[in-house]
Amino acid sequence: MVEPTLETEKVMSASMKAKEEHENSIPFLEHEIECPRCHDNMMLCSDFDNLYYVCEECDFCLYTIKKSAT
Repeated sequence: MVEPTLETEKVMSASMKAKEEHENSIPFLEHEIECPRCHDNMMLCSDFDNLYYVCEECDFCLYTIKKSAT
């Protein structure tokens, strides 16, 4: 017979590992990228729930798309 505390520890450790793997799979967004039009730097900006890059040199905007969690 398995002790209840040991069974709980196994479940907790498995769920913690799954959470850590999910957090590690989220890609990192760069604060600056190269503009495809003028090759100047584009800065990461936020508009409440949207993230986008803006080039101050040529006013080009590049919006990011949020992936759905599957």
